Amino acid sequence: MDKVFMKTRELAQALMESEQYREMQQAQERCENNKRATALVEELVEKRGKLHQAMMSPAPDPVEMKRIADEIDLIEEQLDLFDEVASLNAARESFYKLVEQVNQVLQFIVTGNMDDPTEGCNGNCAGCGGCH
Repeated sequence: MDKVFMKTRELAQALMESEQYREMQQAQERCENNKRATALVEELVEKRGKLHQAMMSPAPDPVEMKRIADEIDLIEEQLDLFDEVASLNAARESFYKLVEQVNQVLQFIVTGNMDDPTEGCNGNCAGCGGCH
């Protein structure tokens, strides 16, 4: 088992040395240097926390949840206007695709099967390289 963990650490190190990871880190730094974008991200995290609390309350108020969800949508729309945020999202997607490719290779080596990327689509395209 020690060999498996050692190789896992080596794989993690290789991923962290990849161009995709470096680009993601650089994009993260650029995004963090934009004070307005950083403030909006903090506000977004706060609103998501409030929405989670509202959903977990014994008697969730649908009107309040809708209000908070609308505020979240507005913040996300504002964030999308920043080039730094768009670059960060693109860099993250590129890195997630790399990780997904690594997972597919591991699955193929271990099982001999490769998943059809369009099979079982749940609509979340974050790590998917399939249908588009």
